[in-house]
Parts: sequence; C-alpha cells; structure tokens
Amino acid sequence: MTYVPWFLPYQPPSAFRSEPACEDARLACRLLDRMLRDPLLRHEHICIEVQNRVVILEGVVSSVEVRAHAHECAWDTPGVHDVNNQLHASQR
Repeated sequence: MTYVPWFLPYQPPSAFRSEPACEDARLACRLLDRMLRDPLLRHEHICIEVQNRVVILEGVVSSVEVRAHAHECAWDTPGVHDVNNQLHASQR
C-alpha cells in the first residue's frame, strides 16, 4: 500500500523526485504530479493512496466539480485500474 498525503507545498519534496521502488508508489507520485500541475486541484487537500493499482482519494474539497475533476484526473493516469473516490465537498 502506498499513501501520499496531499498536504504538500507547491513543489514536492526531493524524496518524490527519485524513482519509487514499486508500481503503486510510481502511480501515486504520477498522480500527485498531475494534481500539483492542475490549477483546479493544486490548492485542494486530497490524500492519495494506491493499493494494487487502485487509487483511493480521501479528503474534503471545495466543490462537487472539484471532486469529479479529481476522479477524472485519477482515471486518466496511465496504469490505474480503478478509482475509489471518497472525497467530500465542503458545505460552504
């Protein structure tokens, strides 16, 4: 199981720049990189977990549109077999 907290600064720490050892870690880092580059997602608090090429998204996001966009971004990541979207939109 690979767990990547989304609570990172705008640039990921150097630990994420080296090649991860397992496929789940590579998928998590690939998705993290995509979300950091996405203007709609980069400021959201999303936790990414990958287990057997299944992405699990957890956290609270600003809207249902952002929740759907994060789901699509995860599905569009090469190598992902399934997405379990447990994100919740805040009640602002």
